[in-house]
Amino acid sequence: MRIIITENKLDRVISKWLSKNYSKMDIYDHDNQPWHLYVDKNGEVIFLYQNNDKELYVAKSVIKFLYNIFSIDEKQIQSICGNWFEEHKGLKTYKTLSWNFDEDWKKVVRWETKKRLVN
Repeated sequence: MRIIITENKLDRVISKWLSKNYSKMDIYDHDNQPWHLYVDKNGEVIFLYQNNDKELYVAKSVIKFLYNIFSIDEKQIQSICGNWFEEHKGLKTYKTLSWNFDEDWKKVVRWETKKRLVN
C-alpha cells in the first residue's frame, strides 16, 4: 500500500518533529565568532547559525534521518529546516546547508561548557 502525503502536510509533520526534538537547545557562541552552535540535550551539534551571512547549517545526521523516513531530497529537507529555524528561533536565514559536525565541533561545545562553569 502506498500513502501519498501532500507537500504542505509533509512540511507540517517534519516541523512538528523538529519542534518535539529541538525546540529546547543550548546555544553556544565561541570567542565572539560570528556564529552560534545549537546543541541538543545529548551534546550533539544540530545547527550552526552564521550571523553575518545568515546561513544555517543543519547536522547531516538530521538530514539523513528525515531522508530515510520521508524519502525527500536533501534540498527540500534543508528548506523545511530553514523555515522551522526562522519561525522558532526568530533568525532570518538566507541559505540553509547540511554539515557533518564531527568530533572537533564537540570539542568546541565541551570547551564552551567548561568556560560557562568557570565563569
